Amino acid sequence: MQESRRRIPSDGFACGETVEKEDAIPVVVFHCNLPGQRPLLKFNCREPSCGALEGGEDAAKLSDEDYTVDPNFFDDGYSLAGSTGFKVWTGSRLLIEALAWPQSDDCERLKSIQSRICNGARLIELGAGVGVVGTYLGAMGAQVLLTDLPTLVENSIDCNLLRNKTTTISSSDAVGVCPPWLAPDGIRIGSGWANSTPLDWTHALDEQLTEDQRSPIDFIVASDVVFLASMLSSLLNTVNSLFKASSHNNPSFILSFQRRDAEDGEESVAFTTVKGVVAAVKGRGWFIDCLSWRPVTVRKEKKGTVYKEESEVFVFEIKPGNSISDG
Repeated sequence: MQESRRRIPSDGFACGETVEKEDAIPVVVFHCNLPGQRPLLKFNCREPSCGALEGGEDAAKLSDEDYTVDPNFFDDGYSLAGSTGFKVWTGSRLLIEALAWPQSDDCERLKSIQSRICNGARLIELGAGVGVVGTYLGAMGAQVLLTDLPTLVENSIDCNLLRNKTTTISSSDAVGVCPPWLAPDGIRIGSGWANSTPLDWTHALDEQLTEDQRSPIDFIVASDVVFLASMLSSLLNTVNSLFKASSHNNPSFILSFQRRDAEDGEESVAFTTVKGVVAAVKGRGWFIDCLSWRPVTVRKEKKGTVYKEESEVFVFEIKPGNSISDG
C-alpha cells in the first residue's frame, strides 16, 4: 500500500440511517449528502449498513423482532450472495468519496476520473445492491446503468431510483434529454441520468444487455461485490465481456474492496482476499492500481459477542493489457 494514496475522510460528506415503517414493517433508510449541501439522497434497505458510517453518525438499530423472513428466498437465481445486496457495505463510502469528493492529494489518474464522471461519463455498475453508488454518481453528472440480479433490481434499485428522481434541469439542453443508451426509461438524478436492468454474471452478457447498453461504457464500477471467492471469476468474466464490447472507449474497472481476514488469512479458499483479487487480475494479463485506500473499523459479532475489527478498504482501477497509470 502506498501511504500517499491513503485517503482521509472527506470534509463535509456525511451519511446516516433512520428507521421508518412501511405497512408496519421496519425499513432502514440510509442517507448521504451531495457536495454543496444539496438535498440528501435516500435509500431503502432491509438491514442496517455495515462499516459505511463514521463515528458519531446516526446508525439504525433493529430488534430481533424487526428482522423478518426473506420474502425473496425462493426467487429464481437468488442466493446468499444476492441477499447481501439489501444493505450498504463499507466499500460504498470510500468509492463515493474517491470518485465524487476530490482532495488535493489525490493522484493525477483519480483526478482525471473524477472530472470525467462529473462531465457525463457513461458508467455501468455491477452488483449495485440498493443503488447507493450508481445513484450518487448519476447525481454528480454521470450517465449510469445500475445492474444486479432481477430480485435486487425489482425490489430495491428501481424503488430507490424513483425515490431520488428529480426534475431539476441543467442549463444545458443536452443534459436535459435522456441519453439514448439509457432510454426510454432513464431517470433524471441530480445533474445526470440513471436506469437499471437485471444482469447475472453467470450468464452471457450479450443475452442480457443490448448492444446499445454494453458498447458505450467509459467506466465499470462495483463496490464490495466479491466477498466469496466463488464470485470472483464470474465477475471478471463479465468485466472482460464489457472490456471487449466497449474496447473503442478503452474502459476501466473501478472496484472497491474491503479486506476481510478469514481464519486462514490470505490463503482463504472460501473468501476473496486482496491477494486473491490481485492474482486473478494479473493472471488475465490486466493492469491493477490502487487509487485510494483507508483503514476502517468494522463492527462484528461472533457467538453472541460483539467486537470491533480493524481492516482496510481499497479502491482499485483495473484495465486490460499493459495499461500505464497516470500516477
